[in-house]
Amino acid sequence: MARILSIQSHVVSGYVGNRAATFPLQLLGHEVDVINTVQFSNHTGYNAVRGDRFSASHVLDLFAGLQTNGLDAYTHLLTGYMGNSDNVRAVESIARQLKQKLPQLTFVVDPVLGDDGALYVPRELIDLYRDVLCPLATLVTPNQFEAELLTNTTITTLDTAKNACNEMHRIGVPNVVITSAALDSENGDCEMLHLIGSELCPKSGAKHQFAIAFPRLSGYYTGTGDLFAALLLAHYATLAPQFAAPGALARACELATATLAGIMQATKLHQESTGVDVAANLPRGSRPNNMVRGFELRIIPSRHLISNPAASFQAFSI
Repeated sequence: MARILSIQSHVVSGYVGNRAATFPLQLLGHEVDVINTVQFSNHTGYNAVRGDRFSASHVLDLFAGLQTNGLDAYTHLLTGYMGNSDNVRAVESIARQLKQKLPQLTFVVDPVLGDDGALYVPRELIDLYRDVLCPLATLVTPNQFEAELLTNTTITTLDTAKNACNEMHRIGVPNVVITSAALDSENGDCEMLHLIGSELCPKSGAKHQFAIAFPRLSGYYTGTGDLFAALLLAHYATLAPQFAAPGALARACELATATLAGIMQATKLHQESTGVDVAANLPRGSRPNNMVRGFELRIIPSRHLISNPAASFQAFSI
């Protein structure tokens, strides 16, 4: 069982950030403490949001309280949405202190920068993630857009995705998972996405690079990256001690992908059952709230897919 500190966003209603991560981590047998970088009424896909963004001093003060009471014996650190450079620096400080206490700490960084060509955060965070947090990380889980920003690589094929992973290794990251990438297809198939992963053995320098193909689902899903990072951490924490050679990351990705795909399909079916029409290419702020609500991830009704994922997606070597 891992003891995890998760530092990311929080919403009162819906499933993003810590709200998407905590229950799956607990259901898979791990202890989870959370520090929230924001507390909003709902995620930003709705037409209105209320709440507060927390300062780095708030984040650090909460961690100091844990330290004072001897509650900081964490084996794993998970970070998601930071929102500003001061919070990135706060996480750097926390990660260094936890590593000083437990050098073998597993640090999973989900570098939440943006998606589909749009930044969610100030551009200065790109360099901070690449130069400050990534070198401290055990595992980094960018989406395609984030991986391209962090590595200055345009990802269009499995080979260019491998190049991006290799650049992340050069930065100092031993384990990389590009969570979803739309690649050029020789047969014109645009209905599939790819996960690309790479494990680097620090001692031998050997790499295990792999990919998983999975279907693209239409719709407006929010929190999928947060959920995937939590699922991946949960499975990797359990599997890593069981593998003497590389392979734990690929197996963890198979299980996490199976669960995420199942939850997204359940979400899609739920949204269709509401009878609310779904128009394509609606920008944030213009999507009807009743439609957005229909796309809230069906995590609780799909809890059986978390505890017993059907690994229907197989990793293949690249």
